[in-house]
Amino acid sequence: MRSNQKLAPEILLQESQYMLHGFPVLGTPDEKRAVKYFSLNPFLPDDQNRCPVECSYCVCHQDSGWHHHPENFNRVTAPSDLLERLLDLIFMTPQGLQGFPISLCDYSDPFIGAHRERVLAILNALIDRKATNMVYITTKVHPGVSFLERLKATLERPHSLRVTVFVSLPPLKKGYEQASIEGRVQLLKDLVRLGIPCCWYLRPLVEEWFDEELMWKLSRDLLSHVAHHVILSGLVMSKEIEESLLKQGLVVPGWDREQAGSKQLLSFEFEAKLRSILKTVASELNIELGPVMGHRLCGTNGNHAYGCLLCGKQDRYCQLFQLHHYGETIEAEDNQLLKILLREQAQ
Repeated sequence: MRSNQKLAPEILLQESQYMLHGFPVLGTPDEKRAVKYFSLNPFLPDDQNRCPVECSYCVCHQDSGWHHHPENFNRVTAPSDLLERLLDLIFMTPQGLQGFPISLCDYSDPFIGAHRERVLAILNALIDRKATNMVYITTKVHPGVSFLERLKATLERPHSLRVTVFVSLPPLKKGYEQASIEGRVQLLKDLVRLGIPCCWYLRPLVEEWFDEELMWKLSRDLLSHVAHHVILSGLVMSKEIEESLLKQGLVVPGWDREQAGSKQLLSFEFEAKLRSILKTVASELNIELGPVMGHRLCGTNGNHAYGCLLCGKQDRYCQLFQLHHYGETIEAEDNQLLKILLREQAQ
């Protein structure tokens, strides 16, 4: 489909994004942008739907046309069948049919009040379609136990989805985010207690913002619950995010300006420090620490799915991860190309 081709009265395709009144309601996998998942946002970012958390580093700062002006959407409405239209578009693609991940409400927080019913509606619609995709729910908000029980009931329907709640909880110094640390810690504990697939998503990790004392505290509080479900993830930077940080008097980390809009890699030393803290605490607690996933590798964490950003596989047995973590691969399909790639990166 050509860029800017009109698909419906209100929805336009611009490169890899389907836009509704200038808002990206659906992002599709895009090799150029190194995106290997669908970003599903079946709403308009008005005063109600817009994320209220206001993290200083939010990637939405680079989209000032809609992020900073929710009032522009007060007089426009989304089609009543927007979700169905967007799901149709996903499953018209080979990636959608192959089970590529679908990330929910990326340009807000899926667990704020405005989106909770929407999240359940999306999951039910996917189950009704007998979809087999991974589904990412990334949040910083505890939606309340009653909602989590409804989410659990939805996921108890017979289905083939692979759903994971990513609780974004990085060890940052004060000033970089406003979301409640205590609320997110409790959310992880409640998710584990209810048996809802989840992980501790340490995002974004930034050396200049790192609060080591908080990292130790969080590790001691959480690893007894999520020791097999931990992901390390870097920061997405852009000129707009840099400007936002400067306006707030916050530290602008060093970043590769040729990689604007992409995750910045963690330094080996910094990543090793984080892993050392996690391993030490696991030893203190006498628990087994599962594979701690880096953001550039498969973050499947044993049971949950997070597509590999290097090889693109949607497979918990990504051999690239196995080589990185164990130094060898579990017997599976042969993949010499990945072995060669890993060796080249190590040189």
